[in-house]
Amino acid sequence: MRVSFCFLLIFIHFQTFSQQWLGISPSNYAGTYGIYTNPANVADSRYKIFFNLAGANIDVINNYASWGAPYSILGLVTNTVSNKHRNARGSILYRNTYTKESLENTNSTAFLGTDVRGPSLMFTLEKAKMAIGLTTRFRLITNLNNTTTPVARSFVNGTIIPGIYGIPQNDNHFSANLNGYAEMGITIGKVIREQDEHFLKAGITLKRVNALLNIHYIADDVDYTIDQIATRPTKQTLFFENAVGTFGMTKSGAMQIAGLSPNWLFGNAPAGYGYGLDIGIVYEYRPDYSKYDIRLKDRWTMDGTKNKYLYKISMALLDFGQIRYKSDPFVMQTDVVESGVLIPPGTFNKIDSPDRLYDQMNSAFGWSDINYRHQFNAPLPTVIATTFDYAFSEKIFLNATWIQSVRETKSIGMNQPSLIAIAPRWESKWLEVSLPVSLQNGYRNLAVGLAGRAGPLFIGTDNLPGLLNIGNPKGLNAYFGLFVPIYRKLPESPNACYSETRTGWGQGIRDILKKRKQRRRWNRG
Repeated sequence: MRVSFCFLLIFIHFQTFSQQWLGISPSNYAGTYGIYTNPANVADSRYKIFFNLAGANIDVINNYASWGAPYSILGLVTNTVSNKHRNARGSILYRNTYTKESLENTNSTAFLGTDVRGPSLMFTLEKAKMAIGLTTRFRLITNLNNTTTPVARSFVNGTIIPGIYGIPQNDNHFSANLNGYAEMGITIGKVIREQDEHFLKAGITLKRVNALLNIHYIADDVDYTIDQIATRPTKQTLFFENAVGTFGMTKSGAMQIAGLSPNWLFGNAPAGYGYGLDIGIVYEYRPDYSKYDIRLKDRWTMDGTKNKYLYKISMALLDFGQIRYKSDPFVMQTDVVESGVLIPPGTFNKIDSPDRLYDQMNSAFGWSDINYRHQFNAPLPTVIATTFDYAFSEKIFLNATWIQSVRETKSIGMNQPSLIAIAPRWESKWLEVSLPVSLQNGYRNLAVGLAGRAGPLFIGTDNLPGLLNIGNPKGLNAYFGLFVPIYRKLPESPNACYSETRTGWGQGIRDILKKRKQRRRWNRG
C-alpha cells in the first residue's frame, strides 16, 4: 500500500516526464530551442525563418534509488516491457529487489517531468537587426525534495518493508509537487552593439501560463508506523501518530475545461493562470570581424550566414513568475494537522484520476469540502542560466552550461534542479553531433549524453546509460525535434543586390575612418 505517496501513482498514470536538451540548446542551429536557454538567441541567428513542428523531452532522475531491473526505466514508463516480464494479466512484474537504495541519504530528491514544444516560429528582420519568436509548449514538472530516508524508502517500496514493521518512524518531512500547464510566449531579440570585435545582443520573452494540473504535499512533520496485519501477512496498516503540513490539488475538471477558446487561452476560464518572464543577454568576442564584412547594394553589413565569434558568453533569468490558482469548483487546499489516524489496507486503491485521489484523501483523514480553501499560488521554476561557448574552428565548439535554481525547494511550486555541463560538438548547416557531460539533479548525478541533428530532425539524450539501461542508472532522458529551416543567405544576383570584398588603398582609408566613427559612437553609448 502506498498511502501518502499516491502522488507518484498519479505521475505514473500520466506517463510523462521534463527538460534539459543539453545536446541541442547550445547549437547555433537550435532555432526556437535556443530561445528557452536565452531569449537573446533569437537575434542574429543563422535562420531567416525557423518553424518548429514538434519536439518532446522526457527526464527522470533521482539520487536515492538506482535501477537494476531486467528491463529499462523507459520500458516501464512507456509500457513497452516484453511479455516475459509480465504476469498473466499483462501487468509488468516489478520486485523491490530491482532497486538499490542509498539509505545513508539525508536529503533524497527526484525530478520527473515532460516538456512538449509545439508549433513555434521565429523570423529574422535583417535590416532592423532584430528577430521575433512565437512559441508554444506543454510542461509537466514533478519534484520530490527535502525527503528523509524512511519516506524515501516508502516511495520505493510502499509499505512492504518488513524490517521496520512496528518501529515508529519519527521526525520525517518531504515536499512533493506535481504541476502541469500550457505556455504561450512571444520573444523579441535585438542586436544592441556591433562594434569591431565586440558584439552584444539582448532578448526578452513574455509568456502566458495556463494551469492544467496541480497536486502537492508539503509535509513539515510526520511521525508514522507501519504494521503488518497478523491474520493477513501480505497486508499492512499505516498509523499516523502525527501529520503536519499542507495538501492541495486541482480536480479533474481543471483539465477537462482546457481548450482553444479565447476565454481559456487568454481569459480567466482556467483553474489557474499567470505570466512569466525570460530575459537575457549574449556577448560575442569577434577578433576576425573584418573577414565577415560584406557590401549589399550601398551599405556594409556583416555576413549573417556565418558564426563570427571566437567565444561567446550569455546569461539569462528564466521562468520568473507564478501561477495563481483560484477556482471554487476545481482548486482545493487544506492545512493538515492530524494525529492518531489509522489507514487500513485498500484505502488508497486504483488512483487513476485527481478526483479519485481527492475522494480517497477525504476518506482516509475524515475531510470534506468544508475543510478546503480554493486558491493558492505556485511559482514557476525560476533559474539563472549561464553559458560559455568557444569556437576551435568553424565547425568544432566546446560549450559550458550552468543552470542554477533560485526557488525554495521546501514549499509549494516547481523547481528546476541545478546542473553544470560541458558539451563538445561538431556542427554544420545540415549535420551536428554533440556529447554533453553533466552533473545534474542539484550537482548530485553524473550523466553522459549523445545528440545528433540531420537536416530538420534531431534526437538525443543527456543520460545515455539510463536510456540503454547500462549499469545501475538513477534516471533517464531522451528528446527529439522536427522543424522546417529556412536559412539566411547572401543575394545571388549582382544586378539587384551584391556582395564584394574590400580592395584598394582608397577603400582601406575609408574603412579606417568609418571604424573610428563607429568607435566614437560606441564610447558615447
